[in-house]
Amino acid sequence: MAFSYEEKLKRKKVALHALADDYAGTMERYAKTHAEWVDRTGHTRQSIHSGVEVNGDEVTTYLSHGTEAGNYLEEGTGIHGPKGRPYKIKPKNKQALYWMGASHPVKEVIHPGIKAQPIIGPTVDVHWNKMRNSVHRLFKGD
Repeated sequence: MAFSYEEKLKRKKVALHALADDYAGTMERYAKTHAEWVDRTGHTRQSIHSGVEVNGDEVTTYLSHGTEAGNYLEEGTGIHGPKGRPYKIKPKNKQALYWMGASHPVKEVIHPGIKAQPIIGPTVDVHWNKMRNSVHRLFKGD
């Protein structure tokens, strides 16, 4: 049975969506298992999510953090982050800050920040060539 050009193209688009969805899931699993930070609650790791969006003929695969903390882990903060300088931590509802091991309460802390521990970019880097080659193979020929 011979298919028309339009039917072949329609089938390729459906296959492309399935391929993109498969890679989205693969990248999400990779990011969650290879993230190097130490979890406290596991929420930041669990909130990494992926998916596929279709807009006309354009198919986009995405992978992202679902929490604000994920952005800080990805880019770093303070002297290690985009602003390049330490920041102050002040109490919101009390007069001073105190933590276990501190010798006394303090009014503010100058925090140098945390180093970036990216996972989204490195995950895309690992999978990009395979994904691109799969798309090329899908549309190559017939």
